[in-house]
Amino acid sequence: MTKYSLDVTGEICPYPLMLTKQKMGTLTTGDQLVVMVDYAKSVEDIPRWAKEEGHSVVAISEVGGTQWEIVLEKV
Repeated sequence: MTKYSLDVTGEICPYPLMLTKQKMGTLTTGDQLVVMVDYAKSVEDIPRWAKEEGHSVVAISEVGGTQWEIVLEKV
């Protein structure tokens, strides 16, 4: 398992989700992706998409007052 990170802070819908999809497509099974976002709607959209695609949502945590980290695992 390798852990990757993707910083999409400063991006608004639909770019955080599009960039997350693109990055997840390059990972292999068991790899994790830490997505850093500051757009609140992405905190809902990215985990929903990941679950629909069969990936695991390992954690969602607020970092500071306006940023979140979403940890996804490719299944």
